[in-house]
Amino acid sequence: MAAAIVEAQAIAHANPSSQHAAGRVARRVLEDARDRIVAALGGSSTGLHRDRLVFTSGASEANHLAILGMAGAAGGTGEVFFSRRDHPSVVNAALVVGRWGWELHELALDAASGAASAAVAAAVSEPHPDRPRIVSLTLVCGQTGSIEDLPPLVGDRSDILVHIDATQAAGFQPIAVHDLPAATLALAPHKFGGPRGIGGVLIRGGVPLEPVQAGTQEHGLRGGTEAVPLAAGFARALELAVADREQGAHRVEGLRDRLESRLVAAAGQAGIPAVVIAAGARRCPHIATIAFPGLDRQALAMAADLAGVCLATGTACASGSSEPAPALVAMGLGSEVVRGAVRLSVGRTTTAADIDQAVERLTPLLHRRA
Repeated sequence: MAAAIVEAQAIAHANPSSQHAAGRVARRVLEDARDRIVAALGGSSTGLHRDRLVFTSGASEANHLAILGMAGAAGGTGEVFFSRRDHPSVVNAALVVGRWGWELHELALDAASGAASAAVAAAVSEPHPDRPRIVSLTLVCGQTGSIEDLPPLVGDRSDILVHIDATQAAGFQPIAVHDLPAATLALAPHKFGGPRGIGGVLIRGGVPLEPVQAGTQEHGLRGGTEAVPLAAGFARALELAVADREQGAHRVEGLRDRLESRLVAAAGQAGIPAVVIAAGARRCPHIATIAFPGLDRQALAMAADLAGVCLATGTACASGSSEPAPALVAMGLGSEVVRGAVRLSVGRTTTAADIDQAVERLTPLLHRRA
């Protein structure tokens, strides 16, 4: 991936909107990266109703553009459905649309899995052909790792536009956009080993969007000179993730299970009834959220940081907040569970030795009651 960025930087350093030879080279590299990403997501870059990929600064902007863009194109007012398993960028975009006069609906989450699919099915069971609806679904919850079972009914309804945030899913879950009920789909490559500072929103053919940041670039939907080297790195990282998806997921799942079982055992020895959140649900392999009732998540995270182990207590994009992960609260988990819940991540470069060292460093901390 890094090699792809370096190569693109060397040959495609010019502005891809320029008409001179160097600009045309940059344009070819940019469009090649775009087509490869669309293909890796199961989309189509050709034909009258081809899918469009708009490069953004990251998944947050991609979510923002998708939801505001669809609402703006729909005109008038309608309804927006979202849940607390969604990323803050989705929730914030929904709130903006609410200020435009759209009716907001927060979907309930299943207590065991943290999924919203059952609530979606109930909420949109009755069609409203004269009232547009935007439904946001997060394929893999970044707070619990649980996988959303996408309700099939929303894919066959002309009054429903579904936005899927696939950011946490793209590295480990197969994504074929034409098999999903998605009008738009957001992702960012830093979640699967690619560069930071770039993301994208895939727009299904025929789905209209209004620009949020108007400009001549990116199909007229996102102004600003494109970061061609980052786009090349994006494409290569996605291709590598797709090629290694099955084996990588299996390996990472084994490491996650090792981490969870050893931490739960260590907590048990300390007299703490540790709980793996969404343990019985389908989960993506790289996220483990464990609650240690009786401990304070913030105090545990700070002590772990001093011990050289990185724990998360909420969502990274809500940095500086001491609030717990919103999905855990929305799942209706007990206050002691929420108070003691932390999230750990496992990746392709993680080793069994890393897992064992993390458990060794965290075990003494579990004996320190807050």
